Amino acid sequence: MKLYNFSWGPYPRRVAYYLAEKGIRDVDFVEVEFPHMPELWPPGFLMDLNPAHSLPVLDTGEVVKIGQSLAILEYLEERYPSPNLLGATPEDRARTREMVAIFDEAAAFFGLWARHGSQVNAGRHTLNMEAAHIGAERFVAKLRVAERMFAGPFLCGDVLTIADCVAMALLEFTEQFYGVPLPADCQGLMAWFARFSRRTSAQRPSYPPDMLRIAHGLPMQSQFFV
Repeated sequence: MKLYNFSWGPYPRRVAYYLAEKGIRDVDFVEVEFPHMPELWPPGFLMDLNPAHSLPVLDTGEVVKIGQSLAILEYLEERYPSPNLLGATPEDRARTREMVAIFDEAAAFFGLWARHGSQVNAGRHTLNMEAAHIGAERFVAKLRVAERMFAGPFLCGDVLTIADCVAMALLEFTEQFYGVPLPADCQGLMAWFARFSRRTSAQRPSYPPDMLRIAHGLPMQSQFFV
């Protein structure tokens, strides 16, 4: 199998965290330059891989390419059932998927905030403070839902799951690239994030310095992070 990826995006990082925590070694990484720079790609490269023109993409080696990160995680979990990162019982698996959905929605709302509120995206998306405000408000609301559901020491209880990989990829990105902290009233998530950051799988990615300088300082943080 081949995983077409880039090193620091939140969706690619989901899969990288999962592979590290799962201990899967027989996936070949094909690192792609930042996918918002199509001039660096071979002609038709991402179009051939994924109709959505996005990464990650897993080539299963069976004439099937999977171009959505959550579908990749579910596929790998079925193909490599041990160690189990989904849950031992139907109830456990439902809770894992519920927490995954919350952080997936949070990622989408953060994307709305970042795309329309940050100068780092000004060349690709229209700055729109109304859209950014909605994204920021809903992003923080989702984090507070996750905080109320937090079981500890991992998100869903005593065992690490796919949900931890998805959440860590997002919160690593929001904090390190955009400089957005967790809300002060999310103490459980803060403690979890600090613990997870010390795991061997949590190797800080290298962000493009020129983009990093612009990305920090998303507007509206003072309105929602109190």
